[in-house]
Amino acid sequence: MIRRRSVARAAVLVALLMPAMLAAQGGAFIVRLGRDTLALERYSRTADRLEGEQVARAPSTVHRIFTVMFHPGGAVERFELVEHNVSGAPGPAESKATVDFAGDSAISTLPDGDSTLHQRVKVPPGTLPWYFQNYALLEEIARRARSAGGTRYTTTLLPLGNTEPWTVTLDPIGRDSMTILLGSIGRLRARVDERGTLLGLSGIGTTMQVTVERVRGPLDFAALGKSFALRSLGPLSPADSVRASVAGAVLAVRYSRPSMRGRVIFGSAVPWNEVWRTGANAATVFETSADLVVAGTTVPAGKYSLWTIPSPDGWKLIFNRNTGQWGTAYDAQYDFARIAMTVERLAQPVEQFTIAIAPQRDGRGGVLRLEWERTRASIPFSKK
Repeated sequence: MIRRRSVARAAVLVALLMPAMLAAQGGAFIVRLGRDTLALERYSRTADRLEGEQVARAPSTVHRIFTVMFHPGGAVERFELVEHNVSGAPGPAESKATVDFAGDSAISTLPDGDSTLHQRVKVPPGTLPWYFQNYALLEEIARRARSAGGTRYTTTLLPLGNTEPWTVTLDPIGRDSMTILLGSIGRLRARVDERGTLLGLSGIGTTMQVTVERVRGPLDFAALGKSFALRSLGPLSPADSVRASVAGAVLAVRYSRPSMRGRVIFGSAVPWNEVWRTGANAATVFETSADLVVAGTTVPAGKYSLWTIPSPDGWKLIFNRNTGQWGTAYDAQYDFARIAMTVERLAQPVEQFTIAIAPQRDGRGGVLRLEWERTRASIPFSKK
């Protein structure tokens, strides 16, 4: 409660101190995931309004128009987001979401299939709206942090559709950089000027793996939307599964498959010596119909979430009793076992992360293999 009140007081103080420096600014960003252009965005900011548009390519191409309206003191009054489906993918041609901020509440009206969802969320004063991959709104909080001064700035964002606001913490690094700890996404690294104008941003190593650069010159969003409509990226990390019968045991793995897209993976996109979700999106699930012996450790029949700790000195595979969670919700208290894996370098890179179950020739067991980039991590198992 004390922390929540301090966050609210800090946000209100900054809103009251917001100078004219927030007026009459605009810009544009290009958003990349590895070598692929993921989105383009442009915006304009006046004293009482932030508005802009974005063309995004995943999973289908959409054109978004966003508007944030501010009270004279700087607090948000209303947020609107209109989304147009320009790629012809299944779904409505147009949808609209709104969030009205009044007192300690945010009242949302959200598209929900063929109907509308109404939602009220309690939020601290000074909370800003946000939807995934909107960089004008991240710049807004960076500029407020610069205006506040000091060594740390904390506020709250309400992601569109969330029932709880996120705490956001910004820490300056010298005169031209800051980190943005953004809810469950992780710590982003931003390049900014003395006013907090966002010059570039990196999410590499977080769950938002993009790089963002400020661009100069005009962007023809109508033409870009038509161009991208035929070149949508599809799901960035599509869901997949593998199933095998080995020595009388039925094994299954359900996971999501990110791609390299020209990136350095291990030691960068996937940091060393940290627990990795072993894929993307929801936590990877491993099921076995029979008790197994995995590299000498007995793993009883059942369902587990599967995690790894990649390291230059060797990998560990984690069997965790908790399942059904998102891939950022790892909880070590549910670990059943951590087991060392065998790691080898591949002659050819593997573009898309792959999990395979390979039976041994003698039929007595098999090998679980994880392959991505030029790395294969594997572990033997047999039926107990």
